[in-house]
Amino acid sequence: MGNSLAVGFPDLWLWLVFVITGLLLVLLELVVGVETGLDLVFIGSAFVLGGLVAWPFDSWLLTVIVTSVICIAYVALGRRYVHRWTAVKKAKTNIDAIIGRQGIVLKSIAKNTDGLVKVGNEQWRARAEEDIKKGEEIVVASVSGVTLIVEKIKGGN
Repeated sequence: MGNSLAVGFPDLWLWLVFVITGLLLVLLELVVGVETGLDLVFIGSAFVLGGLVAWPFDSWLLTVIVTSVICIAYVALGRRYVHRWTAVKKAKTNIDAIIGRQGIVLKSIAKNTDGLVKVGNEQWRARAEEDIKKGEEIVVASVSGVTLIVEKIKGGN
């Protein structure tokens, strides 16, 4: 009797092991965060579904086959769509959008002294690696805090 129980264990309980493993993978996704791109949620769901589908049939082979087919289908077909859907869009913020824009100097900029520029409809404190006089045109090279780092437009005054 001890032998028949040991032989039947995988058939009787493997589905439960798969369900618990799947739930642990889903919980791990919650702990790790979305850095895994929801892969652990989908793989964990495959384990849960594989275990639940095979449960009434008491077949370890069916459990493994169903889980494998779902995992392979996800990795081969669904993964790229899930990652595209969950990808964080890298939109430029207001500060990033000002880089590359042109403006005009309102208060002269000396090498070690901040000046004032107008870019669009906004006035900004500005700094440069060169002296730029009032009225000259500039282009925004970067942003440091609330100060624009600007350069004289080449070919300008």
